[in-house]
Amino acid sequence: MDIDYLILADAATAAGGKLYIHGAGWDGIFGLSFPLQHPGLAVALRLRVPWTDTNQSHVLEMDLMDADGASLLPAPLRAPVTAGRPPQLPVGEDQVIPMAVVISGPTFPRPGTYAVVARIDGLERSRSPFRVIPLVGAVVIQPPPAQT
Repeated sequence: MDIDYLILADAATAAGGKLYIHGAGWDGIFGLSFPLQHPGLAVALRLRVPWTDTNQSHVLEMDLMDADGASLLPAPLRAPVTAGRPPQLPVGEDQVIPMAVVISGPTFPRPGTYAVVARIDGLERSRSPFRVIPLVGAVVIQPPPAQT
């Protein structure tokens, strides 16, 4: 199983074998103050399932990571994925599965580079980096230094 594409969007829905994507293709979020809580972002992706991977269970993971590779989520979003073989599918034919994932209310601690990362069975298969950018005059609140 592989990922044909992964697109960041304002909203996305998968229905009837199609993806409906709104506000897609951006690579930046702007903020007036930090930490910045964003209302949410959508990830539209299409899985490609080769004939030899049908009728097998796989695990899709989505994560939101900072530039140091730390997750911003309490845990990656996980979902089992299994594609069967419909009787009308020609022998050897791939199948595609459109999917939409919503990451609600992520908090970005500071401006910088972040990425949505997709894994299949624990292996990274796609990454879409983006920047969180302070607007002119933005307030960045630094956390106090760690006590030792």
